[in-house]
Amino acid sequence: MSLISIITPVYNAARWLPETLATVRAQTLADWEHILVDDCSTDDSAEILEAASIADSRVRVIRASCNAGPTAARNQALEAATGRFIAFLDADDLWHPEKLALSMDWMNAHGYAFIYHDYRHISHDGSLLGKLVIGPDVLTLRTLHTRRGTGCLTVVIDRLQIPEVAFTEISPYHAEDFCLWSKLLRQGHRGHRLPVDLARYRLSPQSRSANKFECGLNTWRIYRAHSGLSVAHATFWWVQYAWNAFRLHRNARPG
Repeated sequence: MSLISIITPVYNAARWLPETLATVRAQTLADWEHILVDDCSTDDSAEILEAASIADSRVRVIRASCNAGPTAARNQALEAATGRFIAFLDADDLWHPEKLALSMDWMNAHGYAFIYHDYRHISHDGSLLGKLVIGPDVLTLRTLHTRRGTGCLTVVIDRLQIPEVAFTEISPYHAEDFCLWSKLLRQGHRGHRLPVDLARYRLSPQSRSANKFECGLNTWRIYRAHSGLSVAHATFWWVQYAWNAFRLHRNARPG
């Protein structure tokens, strides 16, 4: 058993995978397993993953039987995970070498079960975009709905304290991470911010977060359909979300 299981869904990510795999190998805390689920890629992703698993026994590759999207891929990896702690890293994103070590220190020092940290956006070529993305110091249902900064690549969860971690498919909405955090908060857990910049989230014209109008509309639908907020309540929280998102991302453009 490894201390930390790193979960990565992969679909046609051959362009980014070598750098992403390298960012895991560079971690100063070495007690990890990296579970990557190939969601029926049609590029060279499968070959890159196979080579990585041969070179490092900590890299575990699962091949999905059909293309089912990142939610199903993450859940398949979660079912196979053996680590006490769960961390998430998409196939085109990057971590600071101290990401895992500092996260473990923070969680152990405070007894936290659910943490996240600061991060920056990057373009396709690795150039920094926009300002540092900072989440709320404490994640509650209100701050989840009105702030941003708790994306998958920043989150670490202790499965000893939160045994059941699984994403819910809520198609056609793209907010499986939001819905999981919401579920944990409703169970009485709280998220806590580690105030250190430890990751890079890659933006591209094809990414789900590239279209800000669609993101805003999708968020509104989630507030009404998933969170069950009244029109007045949803409007009040959505306006705060939109303003905070605009301030954080106004200089971040996919390139």
